[in-house]
Amino acid sequence: MGRESSEALEEAALSFLSAIDTERGLDAVLFVRRTGLVLASWTREGIRLDVVSVMAATMLASVDTIIESIGSPTSEEISVDTGSHQIVATKVNSRAFVVVIAPKTVNRAIVRKTMRELIAHLAAAPSTSAHSQVAETPRHRVNVRPPP
Repeated sequence: MGRESSEALEEAALSFLSAIDTERGLDAVLFVRRTGLVLASWTREGIRLDVVSVMAATMLASVDTIIESIGSPTSEEISVDTGSHQIVATKVNSRAFVVVIAPKTVNRAIVRKTMRELIAHLAAAPSTSAHSQVAETPRHRVNVRPPP
């Protein structure tokens, strides 16, 4: 990936963080490269981002492979429900995706609205250069890393 493209992803990552509404009851929101590298993240509680991001990338690739093997085109969004949580992953482009993780007690419409807003915010992010940053808030952890 070229320098201009890397700078655009970095700017998008910074823009992504400003769009997260931390009052919606979500547990985690991640902007991730298809390789599993976290570009930006917010979590309510500390989580192992290395595990969550790589497994989310693996989940997305696995579902794509399953769907392609039955002769269907891949989907732009994947939704997984567990006993206590819902996970929604949406492709931003061929290189990155967004993951939202929320307890099942959070209305699905709120999770979908959050995803739509984040994707729209990423699409509108300017492609100018920005500096990497790491910010810490009292209860919330926010990490931003530029692409390698």
